[in-house]
Amino acid sequence: MYRIVKVLNNNVAIVRDVSSQQAVVMGAGITYQKKKGDLISEKVVERIFTLRNEESQNNFSTLLKDIPLDFITTSYEIIERAISQYQYPVQEYIYVTLTDHIYLSYQNLSKGTYESTVLPNIKTNYPIEFKIGQAAVLLIKEKLAIDFPEEEVSRIALHFINAKGTSTAVSTDDRIEKKMIELVQNELSISGISRTSKNQNYYDRLMIHLNYFLERIMSGVADPESFSLNFEETLKKDYPEAYQIGNRIYRLIEDHLGKTLNENERIYFTIHIQRLL
Repeated sequence: MYRIVKVLNNNVAIVRDVSSQQAVVMGAGITYQKKKGDLISEKVVERIFTLRNEESQNNFSTLLKDIPLDFITTSYEIIERAISQYQYPVQEYIYVTLTDHIYLSYQNLSKGTYESTVLPNIKTNYPIEFKIGQAAVLLIKEKLAIDFPEEEVSRIALHFINAKGTSTAVSTDDRIEKKMIELVQNELSISGISRTSKNQNYYDRLMIHLNYFLERIMSGVADPESFSLNFEETLKKDYPEAYQIGNRIYRLIEDHLGKTLNENERIYFTIHIQRLL
């Protein structure tokens, strides 16, 4: 049996199970004429999503204010399937970011404002995440009757790449890469740059580049030949703010990894950040 914590509508409620863990339960009419404290039988519950901690509970409540419930539950099902099918560890914030992305993409498609973008080949470098993205697009079509463009496979995969958590099966290199991405995202935030509906394509491209770059460093793959010094000086002169932010990120990664980076990366960071600015 589940004890109701909060009735969301006639078909959905936040509950506590026998071990006092919170969850979201769904089923046709399961909360009809019920209130907080009442019991719901396990037999009438069709779907359940566990709210693992207080952050999950707050995330769910926050999403409910702005996003329809069917989008939230579909996003949650995508994540839960990734966890169960691939034992994929995630950080809790993906429940918010992925749900927000799916709903925003739907809105842009509906309004005719969806912008296509060419993303790097995630399929080769991140096969599991790519499979998760493929399954997600199929589930979105099944549950929400929305035909997402093929590129959404890679965009959804990127959310899992960026939100990958840690587990005993995750290598030290993976943990270092994840920590570095968090540090870079924090540095961007300090500089007034965050992912928005307007800049999401450019922000995602920067995150993909950063993932690939860090993987090359950790695996010892040689960097390509450097750009000319004249090119870097031109960028420094024409885009001073982007260059300063890019240089801070460049130094941040050098300091934390204790490695000397190819000068290319400062240029790449500057170009990506200029697009964001």
